[in-house]
Amino acid sequence: MEENRTIFHIDLDAFFASCEERENPQFLGMPIVVGADPKGGNGRGVVSTANYSARKFGIHSALPISRAWHLCPTAIFLPVNSTLYSRVSSSVMKILKSTAQKYNGKFAQVGIDEAYIVLEARSRTISNPSAAAVAKEIKQKIFKQEKVTASVGVGPNMLIAKIASDFQKPNGITVVNLKDVQKFLDPMSIRKLPGIGPKTEYNLKKFMVQTVEDLRKIPQSTLYDEFGQPGISLYESARGIDHRVVDEERETKSISEEHTFEHDTDSAQEILPIFFSLVKNVLNTTERGGYKNFKTVTIKIRYSNFKTHTKSKSGAYSTKDSDKIEKLALQLLWPFLNKKIRLIGFRVSGF
Repeated sequence: MEENRTIFHIDLDAFFASCEERENPQFLGMPIVVGADPKGGNGRGVVSTANYSARKFGIHSALPISRAWHLCPTAIFLPVNSTLYSRVSSSVMKILKSTAQKYNGKFAQVGIDEAYIVLEARSRTISNPSAAAVAKEIKQKIFKQEKVTASVGVGPNMLIAKIASDFQKPNGITVVNLKDVQKFLDPMSIRKLPGIGPKTEYNLKKFMVQTVEDLRKIPQSTLYDEFGQPGISLYESARGIDHRVVDEERETKSISEEHTFEHDTDSAQEILPIFFSLVKNVLNTTERGGYKNFKTVTIKIRYSNFKTHTKSKSGAYSTKDSDKIEKLALQLLWPFLNKKIRLIGFRVSGF
């Protein structure tokens, strides 16, 4: 690690599905898919989370639910239970925050199922435990209290910690010391680097790049010419460089819900009740998580031709102003109610 800083990335394993397994022990060991109703292979939504048994069949988040059903029709398909996941997440985050405070460190939640803890070497006033010991302590506390597992990655910065948390999933601990960063990264597929998706991977093929080591051999100037400013990020990521600082104030990025209609519709009578239900659910989840104030409201629309639009409005908002937020959300939504809609969504962010 850097001499004075150790960063932990805690990632709950297949979180929604793990919560469902906990609540329904009769499903233990079976493939579980959380998301839309598959309707015998004719469902129109997507997979939210699949447990590791289901992933063996090629099922993953954001996969069309109809495809998931055809890949494993014997899987247990369950609807999203936002209330349950929010409650478990809130409990886990309290555990993590308490652990950070125990060692005089920093805590930042960055999603319903993931968070960072930063420990400064000089601040570890309680027996100065090793990084692996702290990671083990975190995992044991989470499982004892909530009966869900987590994978913990430990590294000298946020980039390495996040990659490490995925290295031995599920229920793993991976500690990467500063001196071992390059050895850890070099054999990996470039897709393991955050921010590299199918398009960037395809564009890098012209340089015969498959692994992080391959990427590291490309000059910074070449990457900049090809990708612009993101090329600089590629150059640094391949070397395990990350200048970001864990921000305790920023915490959760956003809270959102979406709904896919059974049939494409342009009926306001059908759309609006569901839309206002999404708004209410998001505000309730936000408040239960302790995030009563936020800066941005966003609506999402996907038309029947799959074209997707978002519209946002920033300001000073509070969960107490539910009537005001509902009116604002409707104002953002209204211009899009002119075509048949497949999906609607509502999000708040900027906590």
